[in-house]
Amino acid sequence: MGELETEVMHVVWSSTQPVSVRDVVEIIGKKRKVAYTTIMTVMSRLVVKGILKTESIGKAFVYSAVYSKDTFLAKATRQIVKNLVANFGDIAIAHFANEIEKIPTQKRKRLLEILKEE
Repeated sequence: MGELETEVMHVVWSSTQPVSVRDVVEIIGKKRKVAYTTIMTVMSRLVVKGILKTESIGKAFVYSAVYSKDTFLAKATRQIVKNLVANFGDIAIAHFANEIEKIPTQKRKRLLEILKEE
């Protein structure tokens, strides 16, 4: 996801209920200037990508996440690793293994626990 898509998703994930484009514009607008139409376009693209879903309430549309943040991150990470291995093969795995060796033992154990949970 791009930077603005990520910002939009953080707003959606932090909300306890579906959000409107206006809601997202107001929250992101506190940090930087952003046009309503830009956010509307980004959210529409996230729907097409299957990351957001939309429902109509009267004449307005509200959006919610298809996946929780943790589930989305797990799926995205899995796909990134698959693509990395498919495109770069053994060298990617070797560098990845080398980086894993640099992680403190406790953190490595926690990462393995996370993998077992999936």
